Amino acid sequence: MLTEEKINSNYLRWINALEKYRCCSNDMLDDIGDRLKNCTFSMYEYSGSAYKGAMIDVVLNILCPIAYRLNENGIGDSTKYIKSDNNSLFKVCLLQHIAKCDIFVEEQSPWKVKNGTLYTFNGELPTSMKCGERSVYLCMKYGIRLTEQEYEAMKVIDKDDDKTSIFSSPLAIIVKTANQLLAIELRQRWAANHKNIITEEK
Repeated sequence: MLTEEKINSNYLRWINALEKYRCCSNDMLDDIGDRLKNCTFSMYEYSGSAYKGAMIDVVLNILCPIAYRLNENGIGDSTKYIKSDNNSLFKVCLLQHIAKCDIFVEEQSPWKVKNGTLYTFNGELPTSMKCGERSVYLCMKYGIRLTEQEYEAMKVIDKDDDKTSIFSSPLAIIVKTANQLLAIELRQRWAANHKNIITEEK
């Protein structure tokens, strides 16, 4: 779906963004840079984000802009308390999905690929950490420091809604909302280009 030139261009832009927000790790890039550059954002074709290089492509070009607009324009009618530091917001958005380079591998079953499952879970991982949790682990592993609020926001995509969500930081609320809007936008984009294909998960 992306040319190699575009994948490489996105990767360089992503590194520049990491450097801008002071969350770049040369050790991480040396160790897993190629996998980060090429990894998918999701498993299923109908998600609109299951392709080589999708993780960085989606984060840079859709997630970060959505999060920025939410932070600038607010959420709802009264938003003076729902504002976040832009540096932390972009730092979290840029790093929150890096675990997908470990979590997802290409699906090897031709039948599943034909039916829209392009990637699957990596069965060789030693633990069952979720995406946000594993992304935090990778940040720790490669020396990327997170504040308490950044840590919460990194993991917010792993949480189910519960009563404690009202006590979340503005950063976590904005990041979670941005990810929810991202999923909707990706699905609608894909559906608009595949009007004759049933897109509901089987």
